[in-house]
Amino acid sequence: MFQKTIQVGVIGTGGMGGRHARNLALRTPGAQVVAVMDVDERRAGEVAEICGSVRIFTDGVALIRDAEVEAVVIASPDSTHAPLALAAIEAGKATLLEKPLASNLSDAEQILRAEMASGRRLLQIGFMREYDAAHRQVKDALLGGAIGRPLLFRGLHTNLSSGAPRTIEDVIINSAIHDIHSARWLMADEVMQVYVEHIPAVSSDPESCRLALIQMSFAGGGMAVIEMNVDAGYGYEVAINVTAESGSIGADGLSSAIVRRQQSAAQAIDPDWLARFDLAYRTEAQTWIQSASQGAVTGPNTWDGYISMVIADACIRSARTGQPQKIEAMARPSLYDRE
Repeated sequence: MFQKTIQVGVIGTGGMGGRHARNLALRTPGAQVVAVMDVDERRAGEVAEICGSVRIFTDGVALIRDAEVEAVVIASPDSTHAPLALAAIEAGKATLLEKPLASNLSDAEQILRAEMASGRRLLQIGFMREYDAAHRQVKDALLGGAIGRPLLFRGLHTNLSSGAPRTIEDVIINSAIHDIHSARWLMADEVMQVYVEHIPAVSSDPESCRLALIQMSFAGGGMAVIEMNVDAGYGYEVAINVTAESGSIGADGLSSAIVRRQQSAAQAIDPDWLARFDLAYRTEAQTWIQSASQGAVTGPNTWDGYISMVIADACIRSARTGQPQKIEAMARPSLYDRE
């Protein structure tokens, strides 16, 4: 039950931010979008009109500090995440921050330490797969213990071609970081070592990436293998499988119906993540607003964002050196114990 209506400001009105704004304004009880911000005033104006002709800002920090704004969504470019997250922590406002936590590990640690110093969990990180029905069913089955301790996580993540070669750093931080988080969440353990191999998108450029294979070892003895295909050519797909001590469970990740006709069966594949995880984004927004209205942000937290960046940084080093990399990070502070 909602304690009060939360007045929200949304920073970034592109594909991701625009979706968050619409979900909060039109589909989320207990939320009222009162402000949007974008350097593109035309785009901001279009989203503002959909949300009810709300106020438009061109400065993210100004929106955060505005007295009318009680909670914040940050869906602006990665390079802006750190300064805006720090401003939100300073202002003491509940914030839904799109992944990654920051564009580099140093900034991610600065955000973590700033929130720890505040003594409150204010940030929820946009790892929306935790709110996807298929992923949730897998997690609930593992929590139920019917198939025993998880031993191996396998993940498949495909994208259509972006139209231009991507770097291994971009692929890991902006795409595979979702799979890294999913592996930690479903295995309920921390990663101790990673090893990454990748196939360059351009043979003369070893920093480019067409496909990456990520292997991870966990503290409790489990393992994970993630295939990240950035130029699959057929659509967007996320599939997961967990092998446990006495069984296995998985989800193929496709949300469409299977059509059988004329001696064939066909299933449509979504073109992008916005379509595939549409319901998950709505559920994420609803859960965030409910927790914010009750004064306690839940869901994927700043530690999840930070440690995913630590792992991503090690993955990038492994891809570049061809060697396994150990994960070196502080112990998880008690502030970030998950319910």
